This record gives sequence, C-alpha cells and structure tokens, in this order.
Amino acid sequence: MHTENPIVGVAKNPHNHDRSCGGSSGGDGGLIAQRCVPIALGTDIGGSVRFPPAFLGIVGFKTTMTRVSDWGVVQASK
Repeated sequence: MHTENPIVGVAKNPHNHDRSCGGSSGGDGGLIAQRCVPIALGTDIGGSVRFPPAFLGIVGFKTTMTRVSDWGVVQASK
C-alpha cells in the first residue's frame, strides 16, 4: 500500500523514508505527521482516513453520519 501522485511522486513516511505513508490519504497523513499542516479532511468508505494514520503514528477520525455535516461533500438529494 502506498500513495503516489503523478506530479510529486511517491509519498514517503516522514519518520522512515524506507516505509510507506499508507493508502489513498497517505499524502495528507504524511503532511500531518511532519507537522506541515495541523489537520486534513477526507472521506472514508473503505479505510481511507483510518489506515494511513496507522502507518504514521497519528490518529484518523471517522465520524458518524450525524456528527459532522457532509454539506458540500456529497450531492444533496432533491
């Protein structure tokens, strides 16, 4: 499992460059672990917000549907 971007390449774990940042949100997780940004937002269906933090020694928080608004993230039904 790794994170790769066609512009900047593979995201490296800031604690050990021989290791991965994890899956799809690994780039954001790496930035948080390196203290470049204080927080990042993402969506999580299959573990995108929960698994990369496990690689980086930080916490990914998956909220419940009613705890945090999804306004602007999903298309509102009419």
